[in-house]
This record gives sequence, structure tokens and C-alpha cells, in this order.
Amino acid sequence: MIRRGILTVTVAALPLLALTAIATAAAPNPWDTCYGACAARCAAQHSCQYRRASRNCFAHYNECKNLCRMSCPR
Repeated sequence: MIRRGILTVTVAALPLLALTAIATAAAPNPWDTCYGACAARCAAQHSCQYRRASRNCFAHYNECKNLCRMSCPR
């Protein structure tokens, strides 16, 4: 009898857990959005693949990403 009650509670809780997981995954994090856009801007500005790239392009790219981390609200 007790096993049946536990099984019933477990089965009843599964849809609630599934909805919670979907809602959490679907809601975008504002920090991820801000940081992603800023990091893309840094990649475009400080690309090391072009001929015009400076010797310090990786250093400048990393500095730009650090500024993104500091400027995007958490």
C-alpha cells in the first residue's frame, strides 16, 4: 500500500518537473544575451585571421571580452 502511494506521488510529480525544466531552459538569461553580443562584437573588431591583424590581436580580443564581462549586468 505504501509503495503504491509513493509511486503515485512520483508519477504525479513528473509532469511538474518537466514543465519546470522546459520553462527554465526556454527563458534566456539577460547576461548570456549581453555577453554573447559583446563577445561577437569583439570577435569582429579584433579578428586575427585578416592580413591587417596586429601582433597583439589575441591580447586585444581578450581585453575586449574582459570588458564585456565587467559591463554586462549579472
